[in-house]
Amino acid sequence: MRHKTLWAMTGLVLGGVAWGLWYARQPAAAGYVAAPVKVAVAPVSQQPFTRYLQAIGELEAVEEVSVPAEVGGRIVELPIESGQRVERGQVLVRLNDAPQRGQKVRLQGQVDNALVRLDRLKKLIHSNAVSREALDDAQAQYTTARGALQELMAQIEQRTIRAPFAGTLGIRKVHVGQYVNPGDTLINLIGNQGLYVNFSVPEQAMLHFKTGSPLLIELDALPGQPLTAVVSSVDPFLDRSRTLSLQARLQDPPAAALPRMFARVRLPQTLPENTLSLPETAVTYSAYGEDVYLVQPALDAQSAPTVRRVSVKTGERRDGWVVINQGVAPGDQVVTSGQIKLSDGASIEPMTSTALAADGGTNP
Repeated sequence: MRHKTLWAMTGLVLGGVAWGLWYARQPAAAGYVAAPVKVAVAPVSQQPFTRYLQAIGELEAVEEVSVPAEVGGRIVELPIESGQRVERGQVLVRLNDAPQRGQKVRLQGQVDNALVRLDRLKKLIHSNAVSREALDDAQAQYTTARGALQELMAQIEQRTIRAPFAGTLGIRKVHVGQYVNPGDTLINLIGNQGLYVNFSVPEQAMLHFKTGSPLLIELDALPGQPLTAVVSSVDPFLDRSRTLSLQARLQDPPAAALPRMFARVRLPQTLPENTLSLPETAVTYSAYGEDVYLVQPALDAQSAPTVRRVSVKTGERRDGWVVINQGVAPGDQVVTSGQIKLSDGASIEPMTSTALAADGGTNP
């Protein structure tokens, strides 16, 4: 019984304390006003905007080849270095041709003997000292010997690998003394004649691309260095996925642009036109669509500006900006950073993006 009474008294005391605390806080809560939220704002601006058809492509050298060995053999000379510039016809690799050169001496002797015999018989034929059959046989022997020599000379020439065009060598893949098989790659060679960009577009866009169409090219590896190109070739066939392959020639590509680089291709569709634009960070997304927080001026000197959430319809996005087709007007101020702390009607303290970042409020 005593314990029950003790527990009852304890409960009453705790309840009274809790009620007193709640009651004491009521006046303060009733008079509380939330501090304005620090946000970055920017005006809705009109900017010239060109609409583009876009595609993804890859760079390819106008001249490029993996130089192969035509025949098997041991490398005896390698007068090149990785990355070296070479001229057309310059020797890149020599394979061992000593056995073939020995055969050349023997075959050259056979050719010389056959020619001497043929010349002698030609002089004798006029005096009927030899038969026409003997002369024909001598002619055949000479022709056969000369053909064998020419075949051997071609085999010797195959053992001297030369640059098929002027350009820059890649990294050497072989060494002196190494044995190579027919078809083995010895070194890569990139020509000096420029670069293509290969890309494809869906059939719905094919009518916009013609030979001579100007293009804008952006390389992910070289940001901030826009390039230009001209469509040089259009494939006359669509592939099984109904896409059209095209090739364009880059105009004055920089030395840093290399084959196989990823390229973004853009074809201007319209002349530049003024459109309403905002930084992409100004647009928030929800289940109901896209919105921005529109800044409402303060009602008086004692109050802070507020925000109103409005729905917008966006268009193309480019370089951190988004086209606004509906929902705002030129000159409207919108929140570009700090939206996560906002709700419709919230008071704000407008700041520049730089000032907000310095204040530590960089979250959208």
